[in-house]
Amino acid sequence: MPFFKTTQNIFKDNGEFFDPNWMDSDKVVYPPHKKWDYSRELKVEDVNIWEVLGEASHGVYAAWDPYAELYMIVPFNKKDDFEIYYGPGSDTKIAKRMKELNMWVPKHTVWIDEENMWLYPEKKVL
Repeated sequence: MPFFKTTQNIFKDNGEFFDPNWMDSDKVVYPPHKKWDYSRELKVEDVNIWEVLGEASHGVYAAWDPYAELYMIVPFNKKDDFEIYYGPGSDTKIAKRMKELNMWVPKHTVWIDEENMWLYPEKKVL
């Protein structure tokens, strides 16, 4: 089951973004999101909701709302700087960094619409 956090949850209160109505279904329910249009660079403060990819010595998060290729790694001590990976190829970079941190890396089949292929330069079209 996926977990979600707001930027405030990550940096301030360590809470979780949760809607009790999600429990009214026998299917996984996701929070609503809109796609980012890439008309400008997306910044951390633009993101309303993050999907939690992993939390161990660091928290690893993917932008959910707006939905974009933006990833963030935040050390739990909050004393070190956080890392940002954005744009084309960032999915590969975040997976590599998670391996370096000895974290489990989620593997999923990715369905990419033709107009978004520029974001995934290393992916092969079947």
